[in-house]
This record gives sequence, C-alpha cells and structure tokens, in this order.
Amino acid sequence: MAPLSGPDVAKHSDKESCWVVIHGKAYDVTEFLPEHPGGMKIILKYAGKDATAEFDPIHPPDTLDKYLDKSKHLGPVDMNTVETVEEVEDPDETARQQRIKDKPLLSQCYNLMDFESVAKNVMKKTAWGYYSSAADDEIVRKVSNLTVPALFV
Repeated sequence: MAPLSGPDVAKHSDKESCWVVIHGKAYDVTEFLPEHPGGMKIILKYAGKDATAEFDPIHPPDTLDKYLDKSKHLGPVDMNTVETVEEVEDPDETARQQRIKDKPLLSQCYNLMDFESVAKNVMKKTAWGYYSSAADDEIVRKVSNLTVPALFV
C-alpha cells in the first residue's frame, strides 16, 4: 500500500470527515469526534494535519489501537507532504523548556513525591492534568500521601 499524501489527508479537515496524522499514520476520527473527552475543538484544530505533538503528552501509546476500530486506521502517510500546525512562541513553553534543562538528576529523586514535584514542573499543563488526576475523587491518593510517611517513622 502506497503512503497517503498530505494533500489527500488535508481534504478531511472538518467534522463531516476528519482525519488526523499521528506518528506518520492517518486515522479517521470522524465518528469519534462527539465522544472525545477533550471535546471536538482540539481534534478539529489538527484535522487534516499532523497531531502527534498535541496527542503524545496526554495519551498512552496504545490509545489508538485500543479505542479506535481498525477500519479507521488508514495507513502510513508521506510526512514530507503533510501540513503542520504553526505554533506561535509561547512564553510559558519557553519557561517550561528551561525548567526541563534545570531539572534534578534522576539520582536526586528519592521518593514518589520528588518525582511528582519534578513532573509537575516540567510537564505541559494538559499532560500534568491528565496524569495527575485520579479516577474519581482522589481519596485513595490523599490517604496514601498521609499514611505512607507514617510507615517510615
């Protein structure tokens, strides 16, 4: 199967026919749009384009394989022909990149709270929101944070 071209993918850039490219592969997400937990708007921003940079920080690697029917996996795309979304320079992102450069060494993190503190400082806000949230009300997480230190006293 020959790779799809960027112009082929770009034809599918609205809610009637919405394709996105993630990791060099095209996916038809048209039917999924109304179900997306983050809303349609963010997917439509990347409709017909490469969405990898937005997708990766907040989705586990197997998300598309698990939740999108195989018939919606359209195949490889010639990435030299795909339109990218122009991102304007964001001062918050510039500051985050500096925090990444300044983060402590892995050997300097001794417990889960150390890792959490570093992650909170270096992850994008959307990614941090996803990974730091709990399934329901975070009661187990809060109780664990209170009781684990007591075990080591």
